Amino acid sequence: MTRVPTLASHTLMLSRLMTTQSKIYDLDAQLSTEKKSQDYSGIASDALCLINFENEANRINTYITTNTGANVRLSTMNESVSGALQSLITFRDDLSSFLSKDITTMSGKDITTMSGKEVSLITFRDDLSSFLSKDITTMSGKEVSGFADLQARAFNFMKVIQDYFDIKLNGQYLFGGGKSNTPPVDTGFDSLKDFQAIYDGNTITAPESRLSHMNNTKITSANTGNLTFNAGGTITAATAEAFNLQHYDNGDTDNVAFSAANGTITATTAGAFSNVAAGMMIRVGGTGTDNDRFYTVQSVFTDGRTITVEPDIAVDIAASATAEISVPAIQPGQITIKGSDNNSRTFTVSDISADGTTLTVTPPPTAEVLTTPHDAQISNNIYYHGGETVVEHRVSNTRSIEFGINAKDGAVEKAFRAFGMVLQGMPTDSGTGEVDGNELSRRLNKALSVVNDAIEHKVGNSGESVQDFGRLKNLLASNQVVLNSAISNQKTYFSFLATRVTDMENANQTEVLIRIKNEIYTLQVSYAALNKINNLSLLNYMD
Repeated sequence: MTRVPTLASHTLMLSRLMTTQSKIYDLDAQLSTEKKSQDYSGIASDALCLINFENEANRINTYITTNTGANVRLSTMNESVSGALQSLITFRDDLSSFLSKDITTMSGKDITTMSGKEVSLITFRDDLSSFLSKDITTMSGKEVSGFADLQARAFNFMKVIQDYFDIKLNGQYLFGGGKSNTPPVDTGFDSLKDFQAIYDGNTITAPESRLSHMNNTKITSANTGNLTFNAGGTITAATAEAFNLQHYDNGDTDNVAFSAANGTITATTAGAFSNVAAGMMIRVGGTGTDNDRFYTVQSVFTDGRTITVEPDIAVDIAASATAEISVPAIQPGQITIKGSDNNSRTFTVSDISADGTTLTVTPPPTAEVLTTPHDAQISNNIYYHGGETVVEHRVSNTRSIEFGINAKDGAVEKAFRAFGMVLQGMPTDSGTGEVDGNELSRRLNKALSVVNDAIEHKVGNSGESVQDFGRLKNLLASNQVVLNSAISNQKTYFSFLATRVTDMENANQTEVLIRIKNEIYTLQVSYAALNKINNLSLLNYMD
């Protein structure tokens, strides 16, 4: 044997050459990808820390994305609330300007119109305030006509407010209380004529309390027993008091006194009206006078014998033994019936019998008898069709905020209730058939009070909810502050995490180039050495 290298030494040298070549390939990959390794094994010492940082960065980035979307939602809601507030104002200014003129000699040119975008709650309030500064109890025919014109514009303004709270973002309604696929606000009327066809201001008047306005009682077969639809215009339940929440007759009250001067109804029996609450709508019957009508309870005396009501009592009655007072579950106005074979549609209720068994409705229903159990369901129609869920948004691991605003909020409800009181038909005196100016004045003053409370709740006004538009704006603004702060902090934290991840993952290009150059030089020298050694034999080695 004349060769110097052995198999073992040759194999070892080739292994070293391959290792150097592999380093060059790895460094080439680092240079092209700018990453220290193509898998975690290449950075084993930092792998666990890197994975934790990457997971944390992904989690924070998810919060940034969702919080940014939530912030857009809040901004949109804030714009709607601001628009609605400002969109209840111009009407007030318009009415104020309208009534500053001598409207008894006003020409047609003086009656101008406004676009829907100019309307606002505060303007609406100021319009009413200005209008009520005049003596409307003796309105002339032209004044009545002018007020009707203002009612027509007010209806348009109400529809604008409806649009503000039916706003959608990314296909979802924002003020629906978790029910995002249905418009939350629908007054159910396409024109002032349609509204006054229901709320004529005499037989059926617009609700004057939240309890009445938002009454969404549902009556089912469990309440009614057999249910009979009469083509003559009535719906009758077999179960007594099916359509009543409460009912008081002589056995409960003894004699009942009515005071027109004080607006009170007083029972002889102590505590007879203890279960009646302010805001309830009641029906008086059996007196045989103009007192037989619907009222809204304003207050209940502490002794439970006396209640104050609106509108005014028509005549004084010292003691009535036949008077019946009921609190209906189904109230005058529109109702919806579902589950009937022939009468699943909308009706207008004009009266409820004292015993709570019969509704007088229009149009006349189709004759039908539903025996117990049946699927028919009767419910009052209200403007709000959204849900009751309070939507919660997770801001971070440790904090959440509630989007606790929907169109059922007290501020929004008061705005729509005030519009209804203004938009309803003119009250007329049952004796003369003329406009009842005193009743109109009372209604408009009440509407003005409700609008004022919607804009800014008065602490002493216990008859109204504490919600107002100022509160809505403050709630939205405070949530936006929380989100903006969270987004800012999360972006800072994400930037820190991204920097740490980059430091652990990315290769220094200059350093990699130097290392590649060194490894290539090493490889070249190694190949030269290998070639030299492979050519050595014992003979030339000894030479």
